[in-house]
Amino acid sequence: MGLNSREVKRLLKRLGIQDLNLEEVSNVTKVVIYLGDGSTIEINKPVVARMKMQGLSIYQVQAVDAETKVVKPQSTTPQQRSSLIMQQTQQPTVAKTPQQYEPSEDDIKLVMEETGCTREEAIKALKETNGDIAEAIIRVQSQRDTK
Repeated sequence: MGLNSREVKRLLKRLGIQDLNLEEVSNVTKVVIYLGDGSTIEINKPVVARMKMQGLSIYQVQAVDAETKVVKPQSTTPQQRSSLIMQQTQQPTVAKTPQQYEPSEDDIKLVMEETGCTREEAIKALKETNGDIAEAIIRVQSQRDTK
């Protein structure tokens, strides 16, 4: 089914790319990708590898087409979708407390651009989420939906 992490390492070495810290993520049974229109791509029995470069993690997901399906959204209101997304993204984190985290200018601008919120709202959301940009955007959008 595609390349395993060892084959990818050999291929990258032949291309002159070394030291990518490529490692297979074990025990992955399913990967779900959430699309902007509310639909999802569900991948069963994937092979997942992670590369670490310069403080970033890049995930590679490989699957047989027969194990992949696209699920169209049910008709839901924007508030219901935001609620579902919030439930899916809530995970216990061992991160900095909101008092320790100070958002960068780029993060603030990104949240403002994606949500149309004020600078203060973006900073507050980023601090509340310890810098998790996606969660901050969702938080601002869900707060606006409830107003």
